[in-house]
Amino acid sequence: MSTLREELHELIDQLPESQVAPILALVRESAPADEGGQEWPLPDFVGALSSGKGDLGARSSEG
Repeated sequence: MSTLREELHELIDQLPESQVAPILALVRESAPADEGGQEWPLPDFVGALSSGKGDLGARSSEG
């Protein structure tokens, strides 16, 4: 186990019980999804500007 993971385990063990649920929720949100091997979900904006067409600027002087 890495040094960072060991430190994380130690810090979690020191948390008061009242702080366990909020920290657990945060970690669950950040944990990789178990679906299809995707490690981290991409942000919603990824691919927003992709038109699926080639270089549109190549024909900008036409018209």
